[in-house]
Amino acid sequence: MINYKTVYRFVILTFACMYAGLSAMSCTEKVKSDADVDVRFEVPESIYLEADASEISFRVMFSKAPLASDKVLFEDYSGGKGLCGISEVSDRSFKVVLNDGFESGSYKVYIVRGSVQKLMGETSIYFDDITGLDEESNVYGIVSCGKARLKDVVVSDGYEVVRTDENGLYQFKSEKKNKYVFISVPSGYETLSDGVLPKFHKALTQPATVAERADFSLVESGDQTNHTMLVFGDIHLANRTNDAAQFRTFVYDVNDWLAKNPGKKVYGLTLGDMTWDIYWVVNKMDLTNYLEAMKQIEGIQIWHTMGNHDHSCYLSGDFGSAAPYREIVGPTYYSFNIGNVHYAVLDDIVADNTGNYDDDSHGRNHVASLTNDNLEWLRKDLAYVSKDTPVVVAMHAPLYNDNASNTVSVGGGSSLVDILKPYSQVQVLTGHTHKMYNADKLASDHIYEHNTGAVCATWWWTGKNYPGIHIGQDGAPGGYRIVDVAGKDFSWVYKPTGAGTDLQFRTYDRNSINLSYENAVPNASAAGKLKYSLYASEWMTPSTDNYVYINVWNYDPSWTVTVTENGKSLDVERTTVYDPLHVLSYTAKSIDGGSTSPTFPTSVNRHTFKVKASSATSTLVIVVKDRFGNEYREEMTRPKAFDIKTYQL
Repeated sequence: MINYKTVYRFVILTFACMYAGLSAMSCTEKVKSDADVDVRFEVPESIYLEADASEISFRVMFSKAPLASDKVLFEDYSGGKGLCGISEVSDRSFKVVLNDGFESGSYKVYIVRGSVQKLMGETSIYFDDITGLDEESNVYGIVSCGKARLKDVVVSDGYEVVRTDENGLYQFKSEKKNKYVFISVPSGYETLSDGVLPKFHKALTQPATVAERADFSLVESGDQTNHTMLVFGDIHLANRTNDAAQFRTFVYDVNDWLAKNPGKKVYGLTLGDMTWDIYWVVNKMDLTNYLEAMKQIEGIQIWHTMGNHDHSCYLSGDFGSAAPYREIVGPTYYSFNIGNVHYAVLDDIVADNTGNYDDDSHGRNHVASLTNDNLEWLRKDLAYVSKDTPVVVAMHAPLYNDNASNTVSVGGGSSLVDILKPYSQVQVLTGHTHKMYNADKLASDHIYEHNTGAVCATWWWTGKNYPGIHIGQDGAPGGYRIVDVAGKDFSWVYKPTGAGTDLQFRTYDRNSINLSYENAVPNASAAGKLKYSLYASEWMTPSTDNYVYINVWNYDPSWTVTVTENGKSLDVERTTVYDPLHVLSYTAKSIDGGSTSPTFPTSVNRHTFKVKASSATSTLVIVVKDRFGNEYREEMTRPKAFDIKTYQL
């Protein structure tokens, strides 16, 4: 157990000790900045010590040892600081002499010389004070926050799910198949971060025959009852189609939104396909490179979901091809808690890869399906969650189809619905389709699914073809969803990259659209023109019928679309069409460039509406109201041109 005889353990280190330590430093060192402190030593992620240990040994790197007069500063995440002396310095190692009362915890580690301190790394330090272990347990540890040991924190290896006892101790027998253990971060707490990644899991490096300790140190988060989740659908960084520059625009947009919303509790959540497996090697954009790029987003932790393109095409089988993701990003399914909400992230992709990647038709096969491992783990995880707790499920492929009845589309989806149905409210966040649609099953199954669009829109292509035209296959702009949680109540809005949340629909004057072969694909082959006509047939001939089309990408049946002309209401009809702007900016551009089968052609959408005006020059007032009562308005002066310039953001 912790040695409590010294009540002041570390956090309450006295001013006198600090002053004494600082006074002992050399005042003659000519040090101006941390760049002048040429010291390198390894700071392990975790350090385990005997219960009565009084010093820590550190390994010097590149023979850049500290001076005997230097100090090491340990700063915990509540701001407490402890300054320690060093001894036995050599070009290979040195020791830090711990102050009386030093406690287990997570710390930033600085080397201090004169008035300058240089950050060397972060570590969690644990004194070996665990008792009461069962003989069969081979994975165990303590979950704590500062001095407090946390009870009832859920811990798992992806198969077994347990809770910590009154002493913050968890233990269980694991096959160590996933080679990690993770916690379901409890409400009111956060983990430390590794870049944008929350550090909620620890690697298991020993065989199942060897017992391993993995402790978790948390920090208090403050009140999370009201919080915001920024939801990022398919990002697909691949070092192609000018994606790096366009991604910087997205980063700027997110950082700008964060700067304009100070004081909010904000987190991020991806929905898979952050990368593109076939470009990991050839374009040097793998999961590690992706995480480095995401560090440009400032000040929030981002939870991650695995997508089909986040599996390695050079490794075989579903479990094997997910190995890089588990090693670099973390668990492929897990949970966490924020405020009153329980979040569960699932892996609903089965990748039956052969490991012999050649091209898109060889070595790669992805199926949208939930494995029994996912589902059984979720049953165990939710056993610790009360039925009146709102549950948010994130996964890559959608649960429901985009059809009139919203039928289940993912393998194992019916079992998932059965697991979730007892909970009073479930929000499902998915990606994969690069389009937007909503399935409201709250009345029947307590489930509402948001298929939430893509950050990359059409794999960054339309923005490359025409800067400022960044849209997905259904005509929805590339961007991200903002989900606000107030207690147990959810609200949401979609934010296009480069525009405000007031942009929730786009209008087209049919009289101005003429996407004929001559106008749109003059250089296409006969086969290309035939393919083009499949997507552009609605728009290929001139019209004088005075129809106006309104693409409301985040529509659900609780929304309303009203149109007036000279104060008179017009009949609004929901229709199913191919978005003409996407036809122009991607499908036509691709076919006119020589393709006879575009890779990402325009997809049909069910969130477009049309009205018939009385003339070609009348002004229409279009008001769209979402399910939360927010109104979005356009006074559409006609004729409205249909060209790239009109719609550029």
